[in-house]
Amino acid sequence: MKSLNILICGGGCAGPSLAFWLARTGHRVTVVGRFPALRATGAQIDIREQGINVIKRMGLMDTVRSRRVIEAGMSFVNEQGTAKATIMANTSGKGPQTMTSELWKYMFGKSVEHFEQDQHCVTVYSSDSITGTYDMLIGADGQGSRIRAAIQPVDAPDPVRHPGTYLAYWYVPRNSTDDQLGKF
Repeated sequence: MKSLNILICGGGCAGPSLAFWLARTGHRVTVVGRFPALRATGAQIDIREQGINVIKRMGLMDTVRSRRVIEAGMSFVNEQGTAKATIMANTSGKGPQTMTSELWKYMFGKSVEHFEQDQHCVTVYSSDSITGTYDMLIGADGQGSRIRAAIQPVDAPDPVRHPGTYLAYWYVPRNSTDDQLGKF
């Protein structure tokens, strides 16, 4: 099989993971992400079951374990700080928590504005007005994927189920009296 020039839209978990495997099999891969730089901080991800098997196959288990977030769990507290519900972290050894590369190219702070495909290639127009030609464009840009929306028929059903539940998530800096249990 000839080496393909592939653009992956999405710098979260799926994009770099796919880039790892495609680059390892000899393809030229570029990952484009809207964030202006590789994220050194952010919400941890919870890796379990199949994710652990994939990380082992990638040879990254020691790296992931060395960068995991140590957190005992999370408590939901009332105004007086009394825990009303607590969810403890999985410490079974079957789920560490966090990824990066020299195998593929990143383009930070950019997004795919639109693309055109013919029988030979995909021409991609990015947010910085640069045009690129690729053998393949892969949408790994999350639930609200603009790539997926662009290739589906106008009347396609929404692929995301909306249960009517909302959750707010934010970061609270630690202070000297905090323990390893997050409190909300």
